[in-house]
Amino acid sequence: MKITIYKVFFVTIFIAMMSSCESYLDPGYDSTLTKDDVFSSYVYSLNYARTIYSYLPTDSYNETYMTDEAKYTYEASAYSIMNNGSWTSRTYVDSWTWSRYYAGIRRVHIFLDNVDKAMFLDPNTYKLTPNLNDTAKKQLRAEARFLRAFYYFELLKRFADPAKNLGVPIVPEKVLTINDSLDFKRNNYDECVNYIVNDCDAAATVLPARQTPTDYGKASKAAALALKSRVLLYAASPLANPSGDIEKWKLAAAAAAQVIDLANKPSGANAYTYRLVDKATVSSDNMLTVFAKPNNDEVLFSSPVVQTNSFESSNLPPSFGGGGQLNPTQDLVDAFETTLGYPIADSKSGYKPTDPYYRRDKRLAYFIGLNGSQYGVAVDKDSKGNETPAGLSLRTIDSYVGGKDGLNSSTNATKTGYYVRKFMDPNADIKNNRTIATHFWVHFRYAEILLNYAEAMTEAYGVTTLPAGYTLSAYDALKLVRDRAGLTTPSTVKTLSANDFIDRVRNERRVELCFEGQRFWDVRRWKQGETYFNAPIHGMRITKNGAALTYEVYKVEDRVFDSKMYAMPLPYDEILKSTLLIQNEGW
Repeated sequence: MKITIYKVFFVTIFIAMMSSCESYLDPGYDSTLTKDDVFSSYVYSLNYARTIYSYLPTDSYNETYMTDEAKYTYEASAYSIMNNGSWTSRTYVDSWTWSRYYAGIRRVHIFLDNVDKAMFLDPNTYKLTPNLNDTAKKQLRAEARFLRAFYYFELLKRFADPAKNLGVPIVPEKVLTINDSLDFKRNNYDECVNYIVNDCDAAATVLPARQTPTDYGKASKAAALALKSRVLLYAASPLANPSGDIEKWKLAAAAAAQVIDLANKPSGANAYTYRLVDKATVSSDNMLTVFAKPNNDEVLFSSPVVQTNSFESSNLPPSFGGGGQLNPTQDLVDAFETTLGYPIADSKSGYKPTDPYYRRDKRLAYFIGLNGSQYGVAVDKDSKGNETPAGLSLRTIDSYVGGKDGLNSSTNATKTGYYVRKFMDPNADIKNNRTIATHFWVHFRYAEILLNYAEAMTEAYGVTTLPAGYTLSAYDALKLVRDRAGLTTPSTVKTLSANDFIDRVRNERRVELCFEGQRFWDVRRWKQGETYFNAPIHGMRITKNGAALTYEVYKVEDRVFDSKMYAMPLPYDEILKSTLLIQNEGW
């Protein structure tokens, strides 16, 4: 029976719970209520379950600014010390996530320890129906276990040192009090991976394959299996698997295949198909459907939908009234192939340095604001040239030197010659707020699963091998992503060596998933930090002379990466408090 979770009004105590930064010992409910009060109430119990979701990340722009994808426009930011290599265990910008995710895990344990006391009512009659009550509890337990797995993975990818088989502490599955020992040693990396996978598997057996639009944003079987896919991909990658154990790659391939099999359920009344949003749709809206249309077929799990112009206000070019914060690099731009399907350094690509955006992968224009890009913005001008809040008019980015959005033309102007376009709602009226953008942060989408699959299958079986029980080869999965982008895949790609094909898959991830928080971790799990993050980032200086444009690549700034940065430092204060925690080497 489908369980409908009501959109109940959150009482003040629960709003406070969601917005506060609780310590691991914070009981998570108002002092005027006891646990029995909370879990004897249908509304309070349900709200408590919902607040466990409040610890999910709402974006991953922090990671983007600390990669070769982008530069943050303001020089005096915390990202500068991350990029120049001067950060420490006291200044790591995401140190706060340690306490946040353990707080989320604690809330899971409070819920699991008390959910059997709760009574969940029939949503139509508000009467207790035993079967429905049991089903609701099972589903909510599964959601809680999925969220615990998610939070442990967020901790693991930051603070683990896989090369030394050091994970993070797996705390007891109970509600700890001040009478319990609160000093825990780190479990080893493999133990953490197995624990997370076990939670994912347990959740996947209970949760619906896809949530209904009414329950959008709640965990599903697809979400649990997608998390399992990502966890096992990381565990199989060179940082955690330096010996190249092929069995780990087979596990990662099988996990991605589980999601693909789920997505390919036959059509019909009970279908729950996931798929890539089609080429025609992404061509017409710069792929905005994927990131701004709730319950689209590509998104497996996301944050809740919000109506806000904050992203547009922060990142539109200054002539649009925006802050121009996220500046893509030339290094990222160069990763986009030409429409012929070759990297720009290949003589067969047809790349023209004097016209560098000609016949390029369409995603370049979808994701990055280039000189000459046009955005629709919800403003118009009256007869005197004053902006009015009526109508929709196109604006053009002029990022050439001396242009209204030109290089270093103002405090908010680009430092690289580019602006971000991905995620951007062109109809957002950031000056008058007449129109408000729709946003949600995508945690997992089908394109990522296909790329996970292509990478793991290549490492485990090769480029074109199709083992028994599998429906796609590595090549097939990669081609699906490229076809959707309108990109030719040369026939020679199928005959590449495994190593060369992996390079193509990695570049496809770089392009398709740019600005989605993947690059920071991908480069680390591939053990390529010294190659990509210990090198300067570059921009494009465009000079206009009449109608003629000239293009010059230049160095924006140096970046620093050394081997200790494969693992983030455990927070300084946590090390001081503990006698058992071991700090990662070099920190």
